[in-house]
Amino acid sequence: MSDVSHPIRSYQRIFRPERRIYQIDGRRLPVPGGVPLQWLGWALASLVAVLALSQRSVLLAVALGAIGGVIGASSHGWRGALAAGACGFLATVTAGVLLGWLDWPLRLLIAPGMIATLAAQPAPDGRPAHRYLTSWLALQLRASRRSLEDAIPADGAVRVWAPQVWVAPDEHSPVLHHGRVRGPARLVFARPVVAIPARGRVVLRPAEGHKLRPNEQLAEVIELAEGQQVEVRP
Repeated sequence: MSDVSHPIRSYQRIFRPERRIYQIDGRRLPVPGGVPLQWLGWALASLVAVLALSQRSVLLAVALGAIGGVIGASSHGWRGALAAGACGFLATVTAGVLLGWLDWPLRLLIAPGMIATLAAQPAPDGRPAHRYLTSWLALQLRASRRSLEDAIPADGAVRVWAPQVWVAPDEHSPVLHHGRVRGPARLVFARPVVAIPARGRVVLRPAEGHKLRPNEQLAEVIELAEGQQVEVRP
């Protein structure tokens, strides 16, 4: 116990205390405070990654580029696939070239130790660095949220919604309105109309007060074939 207070970012530090190695086979390690197991995990993973990248394998670069392309395609389409695939391939090749310039003590001992030390120290929002990085990447690579073909604005952004609505009469209206329809279509009227053949089209007029002629007919439903045209004249 100590009288000195330390801020705690997350209650996970209380319920999940950090495990450390202080001695091996009864021999105390010459490291003040012991070696965290998380640091050993990062060091081992970094060593494996360094060994794999140092081989400068084209197959590995293509595989990582393909994985990046699949992730990019799932979130941003073919453009995201091309960008993520190219970045994965170039990053793998560049890392292999840079590691090849280092001597083996720097490449196999110091580099994994530095990576493990840097990865184990930061704890954004109270979580380990690898969990925070995984969540951040998942958030950045997720598919864009859209509604009615428009992107959903970010939290806190003010967006004015001013839709344009077209209002037009339909078959439930008792009054005829001017209009022109080209088939194929099916026209339904609330009241009978008179169909009058004209040049290349059919003219419709209200039936009330109209005297039918031999070439005219009453109708409430008119079926139009491909290319046929109807003109409504109140």
